Amino acid sequence: MTERAEPSIAVIVPNRNDARYLPRCLRSVLEQNVGPDELIIVDDQSTDDSVAVIRSLIANRPNAQLIENPVNLGTYGAVDAGIKRSRSEYLLCLSSNDFVLPGIFARAKSCLARFPGAGLWSAMGWLVDELDRPIRRRQIPVIALEDAYFTPEQCLRLAWRYGNWFMGTTLTYRRHALDAAGGFDPAYKGLSDLLTALIVASREGAAYSPAPLAVVRIHAGSFISSTLQNAAGLETMLERLRERGPKLAPRLFTPAFLDRTAKRFRCGAVRASHGANLPGIAERFPGWRGRALVAIDTNVPSGFRRTRLALAFAILRPFDIVPALWRLVGGIFTAARWPL
Repeated sequence: MTERAEPSIAVIVPNRNDARYLPRCLRSVLEQNVGPDELIIVDDQSTDDSVAVIRSLIANRPNAQLIENPVNLGTYGAVDAGIKRSRSEYLLCLSSNDFVLPGIFARAKSCLARFPGAGLWSAMGWLVDELDRPIRRRQIPVIALEDAYFTPEQCLRLAWRYGNWFMGTTLTYRRHALDAAGGFDPAYKGLSDLLTALIVASREGAAYSPAPLAVVRIHAGSFISSTLQNAAGLETMLERLRERGPKLAPRLFTPAFLDRTAKRFRCGAVRASHGANLPGIAERFPGWRGRALVAIDTNVPSGFRRTRLALAFAILRPFDIVPALWRLVGGIFTAARWPL
């Protein structure tokens, strides 16, 4: 495939009261040998000293700018404000408490130049705690051993098999593909970026680099955790997805895939609650799955958290057992090849 000129990339950083983490986040972008073409930080009515921190970090950086929202717009409202201000062909939305690793923009631009039809690019990454201490590699499957492009048909098969092969902190969308997919639906909260990525990949394919190039911070009250722990809200999202998903991406959101996605998300809710919501999840399954989940909750003590979660996974996601083992192999491969 003939390479074209490397594309432009804008990094959008929505922020609300993350002054503690902003220096690590913004320096990780600003200190790259090959940086993005734009860095746009959108402060969403912070009440801490975020704005002062941002101004000091981007001073004398002509490609960096700060937007101060006049009212609180929420995470995706802030993201939209940044996207509207940007002029780049590709967009990476970076949480203000996460950060990227050296080489991410050079790798993304090189890969996207090779595969200009890709609707998005993603790579791999790590998890750290609130003190930057490494936890483990983000457990997503290694789907190629070198930079690669997956056609929409291949992405549909990957979605069915794995559900998710994306590292959200690396997801870099082609602007027109993101617009065509309807952007980020704030109604899906912490699951919006995953669902948007699946839609874009199913329509226009995806590029991928098998290297850890970003870091997600695990902390109390994270967006995805709060999304999954809200049981009623999760069911509302699933109902919305059943109604709207097939209209946006009919080849992706088939009845079978929607059913599989519901099981994956509900299992994620069990994990996010450390097994505490097993009875509520059991109510969503009137057959043998529901009875089995109740049996786990009744007979496996809450102190045996890993056992409870493993059994719930086997009941809700038997189709993901082999892919989970593949994720484990990928984690060992990554840790050996790219120590953090």
